[in-house]
Amino acid sequence: MTVSFLADEHVPSVFVTSVRSNGYPVRTATAEFGEGTNDRDLLEYCAANDHIFITNDKKDFTSEFSNAVDHAGIVIYTDPVFLREAPADAVRLIERILEFYSPEELAGERVWLDQWRDLLE
Repeated sequence: MTVSFLADEHVPSVFVTSVRSNGYPVRTATAEFGEGTNDRDLLEYCAANDHIFITNDKKDFTSEFSNAVDHAGIVIYTDPVFLREAPADAVRLIERILEFYSPEELAGERVWLDQWRDLLE
């Protein structure tokens, strides 16, 4: 199974470009739905299309509703500067996560990108 992603509307474009340049298909929430899309719709779209969702919207995607909606996995980051200033490092972390979790294991899970940063040192 090829891993693919859906980037939330606030994910830095330089990071999206870096993920794509590493061979991963990435769709953006803004391109697919426009701005301000309902969070449930985003997760349901990810589930239907096997996209891992990338977001920094921890308030919405750590709530009870995200437990109730099937999804292919959520990668949450809290430091947007890291994704803008070191996109290649952030992609390396995504790849480490993908080495650790199979797509089946990642389904329904939330992974905090920031917790993986110590692997870069």
